[in-house]
Amino acid sequence: MEARIKFIFTAIAMIFIAGFFIFFNFYQHYSYQKAGRRLQTHARVIAGSLWRYERDEPVAYLHLAAQSNNYKKMVVVDDSEKEFVSITSREDEPSEPLMTALGLLPVHSLETDILYKDAAIGKIMVDWQNRSVFVYFYILVCLILSLMGIWFFLNLILAKKTLEERVLERTSALEESRGKLQSLRNFLSNIIDSMPSVLVGIDLEGKITQWNKKAALVTGIPSEEAMGQAVEQVYPQLAHEMDRVRRAILTRREQCSKKQARTQEKEQRYEDITIYPLIADDVEGAVIRIDDVTEQIRLEEMMVQSEKMLSVGGLAAGMAHEINNPLAGIIQTAGVMKNRLTDLNMPANQRAAQDIGISMDGIRAFMDKREILSMIEAVNESGRRVAEIVNNMLSFARKADARFSSHDPRQLLDKILELAATEYDLKKQYDFKTIKIVKEYEDHLPMLPCEGAKIQQVILNLLRNGAQAMQEANPGKHAQPCFILRLYTEKTRKMLTMEIEDNGPGMDEAVCKRVFEPFFTTKPPGVGTGLGLSVSYFIITQNHGGTMDVKSVPGKGTTFIIRLPLERTGTP
Repeated sequence: MEARIKFIFTAIAMIFIAGFFIFFNFYQHYSYQKAGRRLQTHARVIAGSLWRYERDEPVAYLHLAAQSNNYKKMVVVDDSEKEFVSITSREDEPSEPLMTALGLLPVHSLETDILYKDAAIGKIMVDWQNRSVFVYFYILVCLILSLMGIWFFLNLILAKKTLEERVLERTSALEESRGKLQSLRNFLSNIIDSMPSVLVGIDLEGKITQWNKKAALVTGIPSEEAMGQAVEQVYPQLAHEMDRVRRAILTRREQCSKKQARTQEKEQRYEDITIYPLIADDVEGAVIRIDDVTEQIRLEEMMVQSEKMLSVGGLAAGMAHEINNPLAGIIQTAGVMKNRLTDLNMPANQRAAQDIGISMDGIRAFMDKREILSMIEAVNESGRRVAEIVNNMLSFARKADARFSSHDPRQLLDKILELAATEYDLKKQYDFKTIKIVKEYEDHLPMLPCEGAKIQQVILNLLRNGAQAMQEANPGKHAQPCFILRLYTEKTRKMLTMEIEDNGPGMDEAVCKRVFEPFFTTKPPGVGTGLGLSVSYFIITQNHGGTMDVKSVPGKGTTFIIRLPLERTGTP
């Protein structure tokens, strides 16, 4: 051990010496570079005075610079090598000539150009005395003192080690056993704590014997407080599972219950609870494992909902095609009727009137009196309206290629408003047509490069969410539901901004922070998947490189703000 201490001390001493020489080389280079940078700073400071050839102004500064930077002499010359200022520093101290002669205080000649507006107008030259030797002296003293301290410390360690070896000879067997036992406990504890499931161990009396980190995270109760407590007190949700726990212990068979619902912070969660009996001969109890399967169930619901939407989309497209055929006949027939009833000079009309003995003027007067022509025009207008709705349905339901093209933002919003106007919920007695629409479009809006169908999908989703929120706020008591749609450009950012504002119940700050999270919804279970806004956010930010924000005040409505770039910078 003593030989090892000497070897360690020698190694440390060598490391200190090597470190000192490394520091010496580094500090020499660093000091020289720093002196050069300071000289350049002096040159910049006096450049203006040299340009104006004013000697009085820089003299005080140069005197201070010479004293604070160990310059033996400073000389400033102009571009014609004529001396502008010359300064000699203080007298040497008694010990300095000897140290200079021994090379401990070397003097270096430095010079640099004086630039004024990037043009050299002179030079500044100094005799700089490198006084780093004092730094090296202090470091050497510290190293010597450190080595002395290390030497005494190592000898103290040697004495302590000798004493410990004598103690360890008597207790090594006991310590080894304890170490192995503790390692095993730690290993098992780490395995249990690393599990993503809640694991709770209980005995026959329902007292907690094991409580992993996940259980502490879910309940907020640390393991130290939970151990030895009744499971019903620290985890009330498991109170109704105690009968199954006892059954699992008696039968020594695991018990499992799937998709157990519970409410956490006003959110419905689902859990799988499995009870494993402990079957060791001298241990009776059980381990309860709880797995949160909420996301899995939501994914399953999303897949079912996606299949429903695909079926509904195909059905809507088929119905639209079927409606188009009779609709075309209605519009065509109404057009022919209008032509035959309004054209008094048509030969076929005149012959038919003669055959039955009625004049064309009398027929026209009768139609005007009974407003038949206006009714035919109403049929035509209604037919065209239905045709526009069918075309919008087909355009929205049709699978579009992921290609960007230029779109008129006004037409994008107007078309999706027409499609949204056809929505009606019989159960909730909700009709989109009863909602007031206010359009605040900026004049001369530029074309928007985007995937039109996806942007319309986002807008339709926001309109539906807002309409449902306004309808559910206070049915029959709330002010008339109203949407305000704004379109304007932000020229400095080269962005087109769409704002959709409603006068619904609004959202608090906590909901606003989570509104774009996947699967987050404030609707009852089975009503919403919580994916509409997250998908919309992905379409705007990832597919189009834009931004999507929300502003809301409870009781005062909500505003969604979408910003889309007017110039494409790359493929999304």
